[in-house]
Amino acid sequence: MIEKIDIGNKCVECNEDTSFGSGRFVNRIPASVDTTCGDKEYEIEGYLCPECNQLECDRCDNLIGVDEDITPWSLGLEEDEFEDGAYRVHSECLTSKEKMIGEKNNG
Repeated sequence: MIEKIDIGNKCVECNEDTSFGSGRFVNRIPASVDTTCGDKEYEIEGYLCPECNQLECDRCDNLIGVDEDITPWSLGLEEDEFEDGAYRVHSECLTSKEKMIGEKNNG
């Protein structure tokens, strides 16, 4: 049986405070992680802070902020990846061609 542990306003990844006034309140999202200690299973419930919720850019390997990633679908393309095999990139990492496609399809 999985035991649930609520850590309140703490981030389930870095354990930093995400409460109002902490500097991590904006863009935090409810989250949980599963972990095992010995033969016991736990579900840790809390939040995911904006820093831990960032994703790596497939082109420059820098982190992309929450909801700032660009995918082929974002540009109105039906492909699962860009021509170079990338899937999730910064807007700064888009090629000129990709920027033009995005402007054409998204106004």
